Amino acid sequence: MNIRKYFSEDAGRIRCPSLQINDLASLLCGVKSVVYASVLDAEEDRVLDRLCLDLKLEKVVLRNMRDIGGSDVTAVLIGNDHKKLMQARKASSNVCSLDWGTGLDYPECCVKAYLDWRRPGVTGNLISHIYARTEKGRIIPFWMNNTLNFFSRINTPRLRREYKAFSALNAGQDREAVITWHPCSYFCAQTLKKGRTVYEFMREYMPRLTADRVEMLSKPVIFWDDFVFAVLNGSCRAGKGGVKQDAVGGAAV
Repeated sequence: MNIRKYFSEDAGRIRCPSLQINDLASLLCGVKSVVYASVLDAEEDRVLDRLCLDLKLEKVVLRNMRDIGGSDVTAVLIGNDHKKLMQARKASSNVCSLDWGTGLDYPECCVKAYLDWRRPGVTGNLISHIYARTEKGRIIPFWMNNTLNFFSRINTPRLRREYKAFSALNAGQDREAVITWHPCSYFCAQTLKKGRTVYEFMREYMPRLTADRVEMLSKPVIFWDDFVFAVLNGSCRAGKGGVKQDAVGGAAV
């Protein structure tokens, strides 16, 4: 397999835009066996087919749908385990289910926490929901930062409209995280381990891009709502009584 063809510093060069580089890394480093993606047109489908052929992956077509940005796309699964691909395809009929989440190799504890947030009557955004379940007073590793992971937490027409405006405002920026799912807490043992493995794989093949992402994800974030947050120009350190922020300014995102 010519992995470096798809893991160059120019991360957007040879893949359909919906296939995030961290998702592809999770497949190739063994963290996941199945990944969800989508294709917009025949050209993106051709590019994805070429990638699957080169990297010895299988593709399964699910259905036509609209993505979180409102575009008409074809949902697909790619992976390296046929049995798990078939199980995930079957589970895709209900994307708010434990079988669907675990079918995509997300930790079961994280899937259950996500479904708890999706229960009728639960209010508040997903990041606040996760943070409420997180032990306080410790520094959260950068690869657990899911502020920029919007997939599956954009679940209302209003949020989809706001996501489109946010994407237009930040076009051309690297807005991917390291972990490819939302953890049950920011110290989830399984996610900590798997996220570090994905990060180390990306660092081996794309050291410059990965270093830029680490710098972004390591900074303190003041979070108000899904699209209202500030990434501070500073750092966090352990101090007496908990975590202290050494911030010297900020930039709204």
